[in-house]
Amino acid sequence: MLHVLRLSLALFGIGAIAAGLGFALVPERLAVEFALSPIGVAGLGSLRADLGGCFIALGAFTLLGLRPGQERWLDVPLAMLGLFLIIRLFHLSIDGLSDGGIRSTVVEIVLLAQLALGRRLLNDSEEGFTRPEF
Repeated sequence: MLHVLRLSLALFGIGAIAAGLGFALVPERLAVEFALSPIGVAGLGSLRADLGGCFIALGAFTLLGLRPGQERWLDVPLAMLGLFLIIRLFHLSIDGLSDGGIRSTVVEIVLLAQLALGRRLLNDSEEGFTRPEF
């Protein structure tokens, strides 16, 4: 169970970094997949920096949190995805339901659940290490 959870979170982390690099390197290609339409150079810059950086941060902190004894790093993607979900629910309540909105909500809920479970279960005791007491 823990190995499947760890693998699932590792795949998410790698995928998020890949998406972030995609936004950084070819933003116009990924914009279509996210139903975005950048306007001019400023819009491309926002895709590269804001979305690319967000995805890279999600992935990097997830991968950092998978190291033995470092599960606290999972708090960062947990907080980020929690805020995304709150704003997503706000969007759905204001703008109405859509297939894309529902799909994104489900993905965010599943990822939040996996990250929360990982934060709780993945600790250094499974690796045979003990945390020093301070």
